[in-house]
Amino acid sequence: MSENNKWSIKKKFERGEVMINTTRFCGYDKNEYEDLVVNRKEAEIVRLLFDLYLMNIGCSRLSDLLNYLGVKTMTDSQWESGTIGGMLSNEKYKGDFHLQKYYTPPTRRNVTRRNRGEVQSYYISENHEPIVSPELWEQVQEMREYRKKERNIGQDGTKKFQNRYPLSGKLICPFCGKTLRRRQVYNKKIQWLCSTCIEKGKKACRGIRIDDADLAGLNITEPTVIEEVIQNGKKHYGYTRKTDFDCGIRNSTDSAETENGGVLQGVNRPRRTVIKL
Repeated sequence: MSENNKWSIKKKFERGEVMINTTRFCGYDKNEYEDLVVNRKEAEIVRLLFDLYLMNIGCSRLSDLLNYLGVKTMTDSQWESGTIGGMLSNEKYKGDFHLQKYYTPPTRRNVTRRNRGEVQSYYISENHEPIVSPELWEQVQEMREYRKKERNIGQDGTKKFQNRYPLSGKLICPFCGKTLRRRQVYNKKIQWLCSTCIEKGKKACRGIRIDDADLAGLNITEPTVIEEVIQNGKKHYGYTRKTDFDCGIRNSTDSAETENGGVLQGVNRPRRTVIKL
């Protein structure tokens, strides 16, 4: 049955027949002939996103703006940066249709993969009424590529953030297990914050943050969990290899103070005694 369904879908693609569920697709509905027609109210959201992105407002800030304004997604949930990124790269908003953009591997069920030539795909130009002009859509794609190169972000994949800075992909939140992300905060201060907390807020993860200055000089070469500890009313940090952390092992926090009041951080090394001279 599965092979028969795949054969039927393939034949529809060869004839240029589109298949899409518009209940989860912002900006379009389907008429009685199964053709895409613009939903005028939802189209305003799409145009707003494209226009604001060209005004140098990134996907994270756009999602925060829509959530602040109380605009709901098609599933009546909160907006996320990944959702907006997918919309900005969707060719359907300029009136085209890429058929077989994703596929299901023969050995996997209920799993989709980006089609990079593994199966035949088809592209239809001017398939339906566009919401944004092809020129505006192309400008947004150029802006996205420029930002990726400027920030040293890969084209895709789960490791796209892991080579931007020496510590990218190596600092782990102790609560949700996600990596910390480098951000510039108030007064141009650089901090590392839990990525879950950044994207979904403290309700999803209480998160952890640490100043980039506190990490200077630390020899962190593998995924390391950072824990915040309060000792004698002062904040200290403990660093444990993720492999040890997952086994329930914790490195003791090295909290001996130096003469100027600083804290000597310990990173995966035995506890030592510091004597003031």
